[in-house]
Amino acid sequence: MATKAKKEELVAELEALFTKSNVAIAVDMSGMTVADITKFRRKLDGDKAQCKIAKNTLLAIASSKGAFAPIKELAKGPTALILGYDDPAAATKTTLEHLKALKKGVVKGGVMEGKVLSPADLKALADLPSKEVLLGGIAGALDSGASGIAGALAAVIRDIAVLVEKVAEKNNSAA
Repeated sequence: MATKAKKEELVAELEALFTKSNVAIAVDMSGMTVADITKFRRKLDGDKAQCKIAKNTLLAIASSKGAFAPIKELAKGPTALILGYDDPAAATKTTLEHLKALKKGVVKGGVMEGKVLSPADLKALADLPSKEVLLGGIAGALDSGASGIAGALAAVIRDIAVLVEKVAEKNNSAA
């Protein structure tokens, strides 16, 4: 059993993790082996996310001060917490895909921006394109818009040049 100092240290660590996070997903990982959980944690590392397992009371204490306070409603029974630090959709997608592949574990829900997310909400979040894909689409739209403007300006300049040439020819023929 952990000492009071050890528990306080864990609460402080969890508070720091909650401060850095933008999404928290509560998962029941019952039935998973240590190898399954280790493999899952390695996948999460690539998405700038982390799987944390702690007593529910410590999770409730650590989350009580910030936007993740509603997590205590989801932390009932065996609970692992998936904390996403960068792209909430990526962490959610990795979690759902891993649980589906193993056919073990259950998503209880999540919290993002102080709001409780149901498993259906998390599924919708996972279906969103990644941050890189969205930024690429925006950059492509901006680039095509700039190309369109450049093309339109080039056409106007060409039309003016043709008009000036016609006026010069008319003046030369009249003189």
